[in-house]
Formats: sequence, C-alpha cells, structure tokens
Amino acid sequence: MAGPRVVIIGAGVVGAALADEISARGWTEVTVVDQGPLPATGGSSSHAPGLVFQTNSSKTMTELARYTVEKFCSLDVDGKPCFLQVGGLEVATTPERVAELRRRHGWITAWGIEARLLSPEECVEQHPLVNPDRVLGGLLVPTDGLAKAVLAVEAQIRRATERGVTFLARHEVLDVQQADGRVTGVLTDQGEVLADIVVCCAGIWGPKIARMVGMSLPLTPLGHQLAWTGPVPALAGQTEEAVRPILRHQDADLYYRDRFDAIGIGYYGHRPMPISADDILSVDEADDMPSVLKFTEDDFADAWTETQSLLPATKDAKVEEGINGLFSFTTDNFPLLGESSEVKGFWVAEAVWVTHSAGVGRAMAEWLVDGHCSSFDLHECDVNRFEQHQLAPEYVLARDCRNFVEVYDILHPPAVR
Repeated sequence: MAGPRVVIIGAGVVGAALADEISARGWTEVTVVDQGPLPATGGSSSHAPGLVFQTNSSKTMTELARYTVEKFCSLDVDGKPCFLQVGGLEVATTPERVAELRRRHGWITAWGIEARLLSPEECVEQHPLVNPDRVLGGLLVPTDGLAKAVLAVEAQIRRATERGVTFLARHEVLDVQQADGRVTGVLTDQGEVLADIVVCCAGIWGPKIARMVGMSLPLTPLGHQLAWTGPVPALAGQTEEAVRPILRHQDADLYYRDRFDAIGIGYYGHRPMPISADDILSVDEADDMPSVLKFTEDDFADAWTETQSLLPATKDAKVEEGINGLFSFTTDNFPLLGESSEVKGFWVAEAVWVTHSAGVGRAMAEWLVDGHCSSFDLHECDVNRFEQHQLAPEYVLARDCRNFVEVYDILHPPAVR
C-alpha cells in the first residue's frame, strides 16, 4: 500500500532519514518540502561538524546514536562514505572528570557498545597531538567517528526517491492547513500540498512551524562556535580527511576533529547566543547559509589558548576561519518527538542532532506506520511530556541557555529522598 499522504517539512538529516525509513516500510505517498536547495538545505545539517559520540546517560539516546552509526556506515554516495569510523576519545584533565569517565564507561558498556578506559600514555598513543602532561586518563569508543551529514542526506534522499518519495526544494512553508481539528496539508510559496499527516523536521525553524498549529515547542536555536586552523605542520602530508579519533576535552568545553592537515575546534565555553526562529535569515538573504552566523573572535580567545595547551602542535598554526553555527537546544536536552495533543496528524521530530538522526528517523517511521515504536523507548523524548508552565517563553529561553552553558558539565540527577 502507498499509505496516507504525508508531508515532511525539512530535508535535513532528520527529514531525509524519516523519508527513507517510512518509504522502506511501504508508505510512498510522501512529499518532503524544504525552503533551501538539496542536499545542503542551509539548516544545521549543512554546517554540522559531524562528530558522533554515542555515550549518553540515557539508554534511548545511546541506542538512537548506535543505529545512526550503523546506518551511516552502510551508506555512500558514488563511493564516498557517509561515516568515517575513526573512534571517539574523551580525555580527563581533572580528578572529577576521571570519575565521570568511569561512569560513562559504565553506561556505554551497559548499553552494549565497546568502550575502554585509557591511561594518559594510551591517550597519547591514540591521539599523538595530545599533551601527556595535561591528561589524567581517557575513554575510547572505537565505533564513534565522523558523520558526513550532507552526504548522508543525499544518500537517503536517493533511496527514498527510488521508492517514489517526492522532494521539493525551494518550497517555503507559509502555513499548515487544518480542518475539524486535524491537518489537511501545507501551503508553500509554490502552492498547496495536501496531506493526512504533516511531520515537522524543520530543526531551528521548528518553533515557527509548530506555531502555525498553535503548538509551543520548548526549543531555542543557539549559536555555537566552530573554527578551523590552517595547516598544522605536525600533520603535513596527511592525505586522508581523518586518521585520529574525534576528541573531546569537556573540562574546557572543547572538541576536535581532523580535516586533512588542519584541525576543527568546537567550543561551548562562550556566552549563550540565542536567536528567535523568526529572526533567522532566509536562504536568499543569508551570506553563506541561514544557520551560520558571523564568527565572533573575542568569544573564541579562551578556546584557542586552551587548545594550544592541550594540543601543543597547534602553536605552529593559526585559526583561519570560523562560524557561529545554530543548533537546537531544549529545556531538558532531549529531542521533541510525537503528535500534537491538539491537532491530529501534526507530528514533530525536532531538536535532533546528527548523532541521533537516523535513529530518530527509524523511531518516527515505526511510530507512524505501526502506531508505536518497537525499537526504542521514547518516553523521555515525547513532545507532550511538559506541563503548561514549562512552555512559558521566558522559562524556555532561560533553561535552553543554561543547558548550552552546562552541555559538557558533570551533571548528577537530584537526590531521591
């Protein structure tokens, strides 16, 4: 059967994954609309650095990440892989972080993924640029690595298209149409698309789309710094994009990845930089892409100082380019998945990073086609988990900004009395 008429709003890693997964289950009367070009639509997927660390205190989030890794490892575009499985290394520079890495090792091992605690010497063996005088230990997950997000989007678009899914680039959604308490389609700047089900996978634009059906999403787009060095002399001659594990230095809110003879540096230690979904530029207005804001060098100063301490080889290089890229944050750090409690047929798959994207695509496809998700326990991610006061705009903004600040902090659950 072709299934009901489905419109998916957004063709990034989540929308493309859902189109692929739902069409594989026999629903092919599916249309995916996006305001940008394909496969790089201009949302977060188009600039995402692609680091996939599977370790999470939530079993569900770990399993979503594991499925994403497994699927991306099976995908390619004309022979170009969608995942570089170089492993993931988290290092500790404080005793508190050493204890935290032991906890993380327990989680990831309990969830069935191979992981290994490392001595300082073993950390340097894995990543020779690391300063042995700075690290006290590490956690290695061999199956972590780099997702090539735009390639993964293209690969999944190709598979879904072969099954009959329609992708409409340059179609901006102006309204979600309703009648008698349920969706009937979407209105775009290129005309109407009828639908029995509408799934919002619009990422940083999610609150704007959800508001079209009177739904409040506790999601805030926040700028996050990503910089690239020029050539690092110690890496001269590296012809493969990535050979060392992706690296996290969470004590300083930093992560690192290879790019041939250069290094990418991601930083969460700067001030929160929230922006309203309504204020994000259109595809045509943006200099680069809507999800990329101008790099603010002053905010990156501490990151560069710390980077040269942890990775001394970078002292022989310079930061040559950078962005403040927008990503989605929620009030409890979990995605927003499920159907609106007010408007039948309006579903969301929001606040999903590349790490969990293919898993969420599978979860949503099962939920829609079978009426329930059999592969993952999604209760932590249900969009209807919030009390009304938790959707107040001031609360959402404050919590989302706080979660940005604490994204790499050592957090413990409240004591049970």
